[in-house]
Amino acid sequence: MGFSLFTTSTLGMMSQAHALDTISSNIANVSTGGYKRTDTRFSTVLSDTLTQGAGTSLDRSLGGVKPKDFATINQQGLLKSTERDLDLAIAGNGFFQISRTEAVSTEILFTRDGSFEVNASGTAVPAIADDGSTIQVKQGFLTDKNGYFLLGIAPETDGSFLSTGALTAMRVDGFAFANQFSATTAATLAVNLPSGTNFGDTPESISLTVVDSNGKRRALTASFSKTPTANKWKMDLSGDNLTTSALAPGAAFSLAVAPGSGRTLTITPGARQIKAFSEQVPSAGYPGAFQGLKVGDPITLSGTTSNNSTFTISAISADFTTVTVSTGTPLAGLTENLTTANVSSTRVVGSDMIFSATGKLTSPTTFTPALTWSDGATNSFALDISNSTQLNGDFTLGIITQNGLSASTLSSVKFDNSGRVIGEFKDGTSRSIFKIPLATFPNVNGLETQNGNTFAESQTSGAARSVFSDESGIALLAPNTVELSNVEISTQFTQMIQVQQAYNSSATAFKTADEMLMAARDLKT
Repeated sequence: MGFSLFTTSTLGMMSQAHALDTISSNIANVSTGGYKRTDTRFSTVLSDTLTQGAGTSLDRSLGGVKPKDFATINQQGLLKSTERDLDLAIAGNGFFQISRTEAVSTEILFTRDGSFEVNASGTAVPAIADDGSTIQVKQGFLTDKNGYFLLGIAPETDGSFLSTGALTAMRVDGFAFANQFSATTAATLAVNLPSGTNFGDTPESISLTVVDSNGKRRALTASFSKTPTANKWKMDLSGDNLTTSALAPGAAFSLAVAPGSGRTLTITPGARQIKAFSEQVPSAGYPGAFQGLKVGDPITLSGTTSNNSTFTISAISADFTTVTVSTGTPLAGLTENLTTANVSSTRVVGSDMIFSATGKLTSPTTFTPALTWSDGATNSFALDISNSTQLNGDFTLGIITQNGLSASTLSSVKFDNSGRVIGEFKDGTSRSIFKIPLATFPNVNGLETQNGNTFAESQTSGAARSVFSDESGIALLAPNTVELSNVEISTQFTQMIQVQQAYNSSATAFKTADEMLMAARDLKT
């Protein structure tokens, strides 16, 4: 039984040595991003929990101490701003989800360290270079410091994200989205048209872009011209390399010249002009007669003496009373003054934009442009103009949006505060290419600590639940920020001094017991 004198002091030294090891680990990781310290506490051990040999209990008067570690995974570390676009910190609950392999398996790990980078992985894949040649490129993925793949969720076809979507490794190299595009199907345009504008004034115009059926960005110009009728405007879409442009609701251009129609028509072959006059005032042009047509449109005459044919418009007067046809399609004969004729064009002219007396657009609220480009690409999309107004003041742009995504190479990526991965593309656009969900647990401190400052799910922690931080409210995500460790260095040194003193005391007790036994031995001899 004499050697049982060493039990208490031995347990004390072993326990304090374990605590010193824990403190050393905490201090070593004081600068490790997202590191969570471990605190060591102690509990009493009575002798009946110790055995000697094959289960023989020791004297209950003897005892000792054993260490127990407590995780502080749930405690927030300090946040520090950085200049890196690939740094992302969690302020609150939750963990980034990572996978050791590109193919996501059931073995998902978790981390709070949001210092990410782009690493190449997998076999090379073919891509189209700027010169049109096919090259082989390495795929680049977002990874943590261990090279583990950061997991995110790809957008749905409508651009939204579902927290229940499949987790995937996020490829973000330059060619990751080069072959992905979606043509414009919906756009919004809201402008204020000055109520003081008169017919014949210079049209107002605004530029907008759409993505065609081949994934190419196209520039359009929307022009608004006042009609002779109060509170009515016409909108026209034009663009380089645009061969046809039609707006629905609308109809193919038609101009009836007949007794009582209010119009007469003069055809001047020498000047290659077709001009509409007022039937009430024969010497006055009929303003707006050809409004809606543009240079390059075909125009067909019928009911004339010698000019029943289709011509091409080369010019239109500012008041839309006169069109001039190109030299390639000359008019014939002497000047004709017609009271019965028809002028038409295959061009579909959009319906008038009609405003109320208070400046609110009453109809139409949506146009559907049908566009064809010179290379055969097309566009058909719903253009919402319902928020346009006719008020006093200047021509102003309120809203301009479109949902098309063009084919382009990726130049850089960054995060936003909702966890979206924002891709900056070489065509000057940016879009949300992935969204990062966070994992939460019933008992965070029950997670198993793994190498590389990562954690694994355990029976104690409970099963992970994947949520978006902006939808669940569990945390705020901070771009260009890292979470530091939650180790407070001064506290660790204070605990180190206490542990050292306790260890020395146990060692002194061990030495004293040893000396007592040696003295007892000498007395016996």
